[in-house]
Amino acid sequence: MGELDQARAELARLEGTERTIFKQLVEIRAAIKKQKSRIEEFIKKGPPLINCLPVELLLRIFRFLLAHNDSFTSTELLGLAKRRKDLSAVSRLWWKVILDTPALWSDIVLTADQPSDIAFVDIQLRRSRKVPLNITITNWPDANEGEPIQPWINVLTSCADRWQCLHVLKVGRRILPGILHALEGLELPSLKEVHMDMHGEVTYPLCFLPAQAPALRNLKLLDFILTPAFSTVAAVTTLELMLGRHLGQPTIQFLAVIPTQSLTILSLTGYTTGWTFLPDSIHLPLLDALILAINETQPVMKAIVAPKLAHFGFATGPHRGHLISFGTGSKFNHVQTFNCIDTTYQKIDGDALCQEFCGVRHIGIHPNSINVLFTPRIQLSCSESAPADHCKSLECITIFGLDFRSEQFDPLVRWLTKRRELGWPRLSVRLSNLPSGPVDGATLLDLYDKLRTCSTLEVDYVELCSTVNRSTPDGVLQLDLLGVESVVADDTYLDSFQGSVQRIGCLPGCFRFYMSGTP
Repeated sequence: MGELDQARAELARLEGTERTIFKQLVEIRAAIKKQKSRIEEFIKKGPPLINCLPVELLLRIFRFLLAHNDSFTSTELLGLAKRRKDLSAVSRLWWKVILDTPALWSDIVLTADQPSDIAFVDIQLRRSRKVPLNITITNWPDANEGEPIQPWINVLTSCADRWQCLHVLKVGRRILPGILHALEGLELPSLKEVHMDMHGEVTYPLCFLPAQAPALRNLKLLDFILTPAFSTVAAVTTLELMLGRHLGQPTIQFLAVIPTQSLTILSLTGYTTGWTFLPDSIHLPLLDALILAINETQPVMKAIVAPKLAHFGFATGPHRGHLISFGTGSKFNHVQTFNCIDTTYQKIDGDALCQEFCGVRHIGIHPNSINVLFTPRIQLSCSESAPADHCKSLECITIFGLDFRSEQFDPLVRWLTKRRELGWPRLSVRLSNLPSGPVDGATLLDLYDKLRTCSTLEVDYVELCSTVNRSTPDGVLQLDLLGVESVVADDTYLDSFQGSVQRIGCLPGCFRFYMSGTP
């Protein structure tokens, strides 16, 4: 057989293979089409896609969407019930999951804005079955006194053994006594948290708490008149008292009314007139955080002994005219965080404060306090030393409530620069609680220029105005926008900033802002 014949035979074989493969391809395509049709039929006959989420994951989503928050307004609290109703209307499965999950019905809210039919509270209690309850009574002013609250309270007290949290806020002064009367004699074995506005009510000192609520751990009372009859559970760990003023207030022994052995957080605000203290007489062995905003601070600080105290917050109380100093020597040199949470520091004894809290690692202050803490004083040795120089372990300075008058920061900048020149470690400076409105970009840049060379600068959140007339020396401003997702920052800042913005690195919310065009 010649070469021509061999070539023709090979061609015939290839053509036959082509016909076979083409036939198989046609058959495969027909099978694919048929299989797709079968799958579509199965999908149509199967459950809706919205019901394909595992029930465990669905429950986690529902718990997130229906979570109770102490800062909710009465409208938002009622919104939880509406949100629960809207979710249950999505599909039969969602309705069944919500209906059969008692924890999703554990937040009971009573307000004057709710429907007048009391049956819905009774239904919610039944659906919550045996789970602990969070009870909130709010937004019931005296103007609604004609709308009796007692029938609603009676329904709730029928399951008082399941109360876990009780919040009574924004309730009228004439409504409150009825609520307090209803609490008398109740057994509250599961109650762990009470948050109540007392309206300066002295008739009901809440002396029932130790016997009726043995599990109580967190107690917060607003506008409360402390009397010798007051007592609380010995195992309370968090105590917050906003003390009202009462004429003729009797002398009170602090140790007699406050549980000292279990407290980890203590907050006192308002008037302590009439309290008696002896130096080093209040032993708080577990106290971790102390917040004071009272009219007579020094006697309290001298009386407290707290070997584990790590966080101290202070604000000027009702009387603001005196020089602020605690006079405790070095008793609190182990405190790690010191926050001056106030805006009116005009008479701080900065040198005394920094000596008393010389071991702090983190200081939080308002801009008005910068001059007091960071301006040098002439010492006996004729050397200049700022009060903050006593804080040898300082790592971070947080400035609260900025108004961006950058000249206020000059003492801090000079102090930070001197530290760097002496070879001390670079400190972190954090700008927090920024104004809610847009900030002028040029002013921000001026402040940034001053702080960036002598510290590690962090900014919690800032919205920039669209007009910027200055630039940094290298044309670049870098801001760390903490807590802002990158996609949100893209949408927010690219549209509101004049100039080009370039994402850098892989950290969310970290951007370069170019003021003079892209380098």
